[in-house]
Amino acid sequence: MQKYNKLLLFILLALPIVFVNQASAIPAFSYEHNTECTACHTIYPELNEYGEAFLKNGYVWTKKLRAPKETTPVKPVVQKPEVKGVGDQALPEQLKADSLSAEEDDDLVYAPKQRKNEPLWISGLPEKLPLSLSATLNMAYNKDAADKDKLDFSTRALSLLSGGVFRDKVSFWVKYNLYTQGAFDPAVSNTPLNTTAGSGPNAAPDIEEVAFMYRKVFETPVNIKVGRFRPKLSLWKKSNKTSVSDFATNTYQVGSSKFTLDAPEDAIEANAVIGNRLFVAAGIVDRNGQEQKERYGHISYKVGGTDLLGKEPEVDLDNEHFTDYLAITLAAYGYFGKNSGDSSFERNKFFRFGGDLDVLYMNFRCRLSGVVGKDDNPDFGSKLKTDSYVLAAQAEYMLALNLLGLVRYEYQDIGYSGVIVHRIIPAVTYAPIENTKITMEYQYQRSDNEISTVATDQKLLLGLRFTF
Repeated sequence: MQKYNKLLLFILLALPIVFVNQASAIPAFSYEHNTECTACHTIYPELNEYGEAFLKNGYVWTKKLRAPKETTPVKPVVQKPEVKGVGDQALPEQLKADSLSAEEDDDLVYAPKQRKNEPLWISGLPEKLPLSLSATLNMAYNKDAADKDKLDFSTRALSLLSGGVFRDKVSFWVKYNLYTQGAFDPAVSNTPLNTTAGSGPNAAPDIEEVAFMYRKVFETPVNIKVGRFRPKLSLWKKSNKTSVSDFATNTYQVGSSKFTLDAPEDAIEANAVIGNRLFVAAGIVDRNGQEQKERYGHISYKVGGTDLLGKEPEVDLDNEHFTDYLAITLAAYGYFGKNSGDSSFERNKFFRFGGDLDVLYMNFRCRLSGVVGKDDNPDFGSKLKTDSYVLAAQAEYMLALNLLGLVRYEYQDIGYSGVIVHRIIPAVTYAPIENTKITMEYQYQRSDNEISTVATDQKLLLGLRFTF
């Protein structure tokens, strides 16, 4: 316990030094739309309700500026003598009209966003070059590290991001990894090793995602997305979280199969927002070296809160009810595939079925996620059929505008390994400025077999990330 206390003290003392010279900057979307990061994020990169709508609408800005209603200019009041007798019958009415002063109109209407450069928009070019740079530095402390390197500062990544929309019709997203390190495996080393590009801890630069989406095909709600991207399955991608670690439901693997729900794939997808509250998506994945395509589908429905087109609910402040601030999203998805090993012609036929529940009430958020899977040849040789069951539950609370606390529980039962894993992960995330995030996370993991506890593992992680 004293070792952890010393480490915490060191981190708290070091953080002001790490960030004292950081310049405040904004990512490409904020720069393009002249808005704060918090318009779409709780703490970057986790999306808020409007951020979800912005994503589902292909990066089209649906928020509108509020402007006062047009009113007739008020004429000056002219004091005139009282009219008595018959005289001019129209004069009293005219004097009455002239004396009426316009009341202040607090009612505001929505005005469309004014484009600064109409010729560029007509040409399909963004007004600003949509480029952002994202850097990540993770630090790990593991007193039981296999290589005896208890404290390690070398986990880092640098990515170039680009995204936007051409004339509200064609949207795009690109993520290019300039420098990355492989997955962290405490059984091997406290320093992440790249397990996909051979020897050495550093991965070669690569295009992680590049996708285009044609919006509102033939003036329908349907969008067509094509390229390399993460298929729409779970509500929460690895890029939509404040914690250092990913959700186990999205990242678990079975045997030698490298498939995960959150892995980028070469695919074509059709998706649509229907009736402002229902989102559906279906796609086909093209995997190299095999003739059959993989298929997936997603459906989600949102009750309450901001709808999927970005329209905020009307709240009667004189008659408030708790449902005015309650938003619930339900989702279900499935994936059917067949993959092979790096040096094997054997195939593993598999499927994944999952469901998500997202409950948001004011500053509190609860996420529930579960996945059921089946693989018929996960090691590409033994034909050992394997069932998998993975659950995750996370509760988080916005303690302040730039401070969020969370706790997550994960359960992982993969029949191939014969081991059941339990994880408890509390974390605190702080944003000293909107485009910079600091996360401190503790992980406790217990692995059990049918007889007894196999092993326990504890790690303390510190994640630093900034994007501009």
